[in-house]
Amino acid sequence: MFKNFILSKKFFLDREQFIQINLKKNVLIKFYEKLKKLYIKRKIKKYLSFFDNINIYFLVFIEYNRKNFDDMYRKKNKITKYYFNSFSRSNQNTYFLQKPIFYSSKWIQGGDLLGDCSSSSQGELCLGKNLLVAYMSWEGFNFEDAILINKKVLSKYISLHIEKYELQVLETPNGKEKITRNIDGISSTALEKLDDNGIIKIGSWVNEGDILVGKVMSLFSKTKNLFTYERLLYDIIEKKSTNTKQKCLKVPNGISGRVIKICYTQTNYNQNNANDYKYNTNTYKKIFKQKFIKKKRLKNSYIDQTKSIFFSFNNFFKNRVKKKRLDFSKNYFSIFFKWDLKNNFKFYRYGKFIFNIINGIILKKKILKKNLFKKKIIKKDLLKKVTVYIAEKRRLQVGDKMSGRHGNKGIVSKILSNYDMPYLPDGTTLDILLNPLGVPSRMNVGQILECLLGFAGKIFHTKFQIMCFDEIYGYEASRSFVYSKLLAAYNKTGMNWVFSKENPGKLNIFDGRTGQAFNQPILVGSTYILKLIHIVDEKIHARTIGPYSLILQQPLRGRAKHGGQRIGEMEVWALQGFGVAYTLQEILTIKSDDIIGRNQILENILNNTSLKFGTPESTRILLRELQCLCLDLHISK
Repeated sequence: MFKNFILSKKFFLDREQFIQINLKKNVLIKFYEKLKKLYIKRKIKKYLSFFDNINIYFLVFIEYNRKNFDDMYRKKNKITKYYFNSFSRSNQNTYFLQKPIFYSSKWIQGGDLLGDCSSSSQGELCLGKNLLVAYMSWEGFNFEDAILINKKVLSKYISLHIEKYELQVLETPNGKEKITRNIDGISSTALEKLDDNGIIKIGSWVNEGDILVGKVMSLFSKTKNLFTYERLLYDIIEKKSTNTKQKCLKVPNGISGRVIKICYTQTNYNQNNANDYKYNTNTYKKIFKQKFIKKKRLKNSYIDQTKSIFFSFNNFFKNRVKKKRLDFSKNYFSIFFKWDLKNNFKFYRYGKFIFNIINGIILKKKILKKNLFKKKIIKKDLLKKVTVYIAEKRRLQVGDKMSGRHGNKGIVSKILSNYDMPYLPDGTTLDILLNPLGVPSRMNVGQILECLLGFAGKIFHTKFQIMCFDEIYGYEASRSFVYSKLLAAYNKTGMNWVFSKENPGKLNIFDGRTGQAFNQPILVGSTYILKLIHIVDEKIHARTIGPYSLILQQPLRGRAKHGGQRIGEMEVWALQGFGVAYTLQEILTIKSDDIIGRNQILENILNNTSLKFGTPESTRILLRELQCLCLDLHISK
């Protein structure tokens, strides 16, 4: 049956039998047991429900040889391939991973879910974990929205971060910088993780201070000016002084991880004239003669038309239109389809081949970016930029920020062991302790509803998806709904402590240190807790000296600017409340924008003389701004 069609892919039926295609005989297909009759081609349309996700191609059986039929079958077989991203970096330096959720030979249809990412589970958003929470104070450690957390929860909040480090090779007045492994003054143990090109190997474990890319820079003079002890040292080891200086890319302090990806940039031209390189018409004529005329002889009209395409491409470069790739217009590409493809099939194939060559030449003009590192392809003199990606594991620690669904965020203040945490009457220890004072002042009572309903869902092993229904069904609708679920959990489990009529929603829990019960019942439930991107490793910062603002001449603030703790208005008000006049005078003058005073402070300390305070630069700036408004103001002595 169905003599004149072929199925484009194997059809899986009841996980027992596949559809097979027999080239020599008629195609016989076994469908479900209900379908026992044989149908001809005209009745196929009545049974299209069997072929919803199968591509059907009607053709007349001709005696093809095996090779030609396989080529034809591959062209007609429309198999869609889906590629998953593996350990790609996001803008927040976190990793993005996609993983399949189906298995081989599984039947799927249009709209079915193929895979999950690093922040989803079965197609649903999944960013945190369900934790057993109690709203109570514990020795003052959860004061002002601080959070206490159980040590056993740390493994649930391990996050993978991908750091990006770049090194550029520049052209200096003394010559080009060079990426190499041969660096003077560095031991062989520090260079053992580098390959022959001087770049770290993929998969290497690195710690702070390790070399990622070795780079040397030539100095101004051919002979380096050495100190006396350096000359003596070179004489002892019997080596000549070098005129190079190492400027290697190293792992910053506090970073340790594994190298997962290396990208590089290379070009065949100098950095100065790489974008100004122009292609001549001779380049295309050479390609035209070698790759085209020798393959196939055609009429002069066809050749002239093809030449016109090449000349138009050259004009495209002369106009310097900035594009990553040259998009062929329909007018140019349609020339190859004007002729009969049966008679000129070879010309079409070779013409397409020439287009691919031109595309390759165009790509050579641009600097290649983000290519996978291959040792054999890289040429040492062509490297211009190297980017190294390091994956790092970060565990939850004191100072990290956590949050719930209702804006109830806080900082981890203490990590308790599993034995010190409070526990339920059945011996289950709590995961996290929150401050109850964070609920009424912010009026986000939804976290209490989530806590109690989540506790009932944890007992039933189910999920609840509800809406704000107090405005629709009445004031007591949410309370009665939550209490009914807790009562049902009590009736199902038979445990008396799950629900109490005197204190509904609250439990009597015990102190893990002493084993004694707390004085009052405490609200306990299950809450969805997330780990935020505000990590203490990226927040902590210290400095001794730092930059000043170019205009105000005041210290900068912020870790990104290498600044310190800048004294602002509110800090000045706090110091004024304590009456520390001399401390304020130092902070606002010689430690801030008194340029003359801060330059003389070292001399005054060494000579044991009194400090001299000048006029702050902010006062001068204010006068200049007022003078710009045509106000004649001057400082009189």
